[in-house]
Amino acid sequence: MYTIVKHTHLTIILLTFVFFLISFVLTMKKSDAANNKVLKIGPHILYTLFILTAAYMVVVNPLNLYPFVNGWASSKLGGFVLYVLSVTFALKWAKSNLWRFFGLISAIFWLVMSARLAYADRLKLKGAPEDANAYVDFVQQMTAAIC
Repeated sequence: MYTIVKHTHLTIILLTFVFFLISFVLTMKKSDAANNKVLKIGPHILYTLFILTAAYMVVVNPLNLYPFVNGWASSKLGGFVLYVLSVTFALKWAKSNLWRFFGLISAIFWLVMSARLAYADRLKLKGAPEDANAYVDFVQQMTAAIC
């Protein structure tokens, strides 16, 4: 079940970024299609699903990676918040195309930084039970085998 939720989580991330890029291009062109109901409501639904899948993975994960308790999880949460703020800045708050482009670059930056953090090599926890560190080793080996 965890694997299904994780892949759903990753798919949701991709979809939110695709929605953002489509909305960004339409906003830059000053197209009326930027006000399409699907482009306005879709990202909110995806963000809700993103948060639900993330919460599930945090609760089920044997490493106890809770936000505000573990620096890794707090950094992931902060990256998500900054990504959403960058998207909002690019699509709503920015009044010129230069600032919208700055919002695009900022959103891409925070998305990439969060992705890099998700695949961090040094996720082992000091003082964690041996089975938790064995789990980290297993996940890293599986990721290396797939990639």
